[in-house]
Amino acid sequence: MLRTTVAAAAAKFKLFVSLMTMNQRKRVRLDPTEVALFLAMVAVLTIAGCVLVQGIREGAPPGATGPAGAADDGASPRSEVAGTAVTGSAGSAIDGTWREGPPIPTERSEVAAAVLDGTIYVLGGLAADGRTLATVEALPPEAEAWQPRAPLPEPRDHLAAAALDGKLYVIAGSPGWFAQQISATLWAYDPERDVWEDRAPLPLGRAAHTAAVVDGMLYVAGGIGPESQRLLVYDPALDSWTVKAPMSRPREHLAAAAVGGKLYVAGGRWGDVGNVATLEAYDPATDTWQTLTPMPTSRGGLAAATLDGRVYVTGGEVLDQSRVTFGELEVFDPATGTWTSAPPLPTPRHGLAAAVRDGELYVLAGGRLAGLEVSGVVEIFTPTPGE
Repeated sequence: MLRTTVAAAAAKFKLFVSLMTMNQRKRVRLDPTEVALFLAMVAVLTIAGCVLVQGIREGAPPGATGPAGAADDGASPRSEVAGTAVTGSAGSAIDGTWREGPPIPTERSEVAAAVLDGTIYVLGGLAADGRTLATVEALPPEAEAWQPRAPLPEPRDHLAAAALDGKLYVIAGSPGWFAQQISATLWAYDPERDVWEDRAPLPLGRAAHTAAVVDGMLYVAGGIGPESQRLLVYDPALDSWTVKAPMSRPREHLAAAAVGGKLYVAGGRWGDVGNVATLEAYDPATDTWQTLTPMPTSRGGLAAATLDGRVYVTGGEVLDQSRVTFGELEVFDPATGTWTSAPPLPTPRHGLAAAVRDGELYVLAGGRLAGLEVSGVVEIFTPTPGE
């Protein structure tokens, strides 16, 4: 009986509002009981909505984990409404400023970058017409413009790069993304001779993966390819690979950084799951992974780097008709296990790269819109001293 009365009141109110909106003067009679029941129902729904929104904003508690295949990481995705970002809890803000850097001459996305002896290198990627590039451009410490370097032995997009023992390593990637190709190549660049040399190929092909150096070893995580959850480790002294413990879930278009002898792997996406906020740490001493507090913002196509003992992540995209990209700059402190917000990237992008030089975060290239989109944008973040 109560359900019928509430439904009847709701129907009358809906009719009343629609008639008023159309400027019609037809009378709709509402008795006091119906009015009271309907207003009570509205109040309950309003309170429930507030609780739900608050839960979304707060995200998961520190250290919370979910099922391996779940899309809900306790983080909030980019809102579909007006391109705004709805984020989870990121703690108090880190202060700092952004400025523009010298633009990269070759506009591109799905690139890799690394710093070797103070020089920033941007490597490979996709051109605006979908071509895979072999282009390498470098920004030495005192230079005001980018300089060309010897191109990659073959074109690569969705590749990874890292500096180790005076060499610049380029790890796998796709020879042709739109032809659905992956590779297992490993190349080492000698900056003194401006030449590339072959090294032992990966045991498993990869593209849209990530890489970082921990204690003199090169770690490759995630991506597209066989057994993609497996961690691959390269020893430059032996020119050989080993396969290590897998991550908790498959992910591609993810990002990694190294802090305190551990590898931190953030974000990414996978198939129907879409963007994730997963953060996992790998300990080489025990060959084990630990799931940590997820990023406040779920995203794939992001970049990460280590600055002042913390992991900075930025950029990313939503693969749908909105073509939204992310500008949120979020910072993870391994000492406290918490995330902190920082001033957002001025030009939101995906398929970008990040590198740190002289205490500043360089965010390089990438597309302003999701999908095939390119730029040569360079933006530099300087944290406020003491942060």
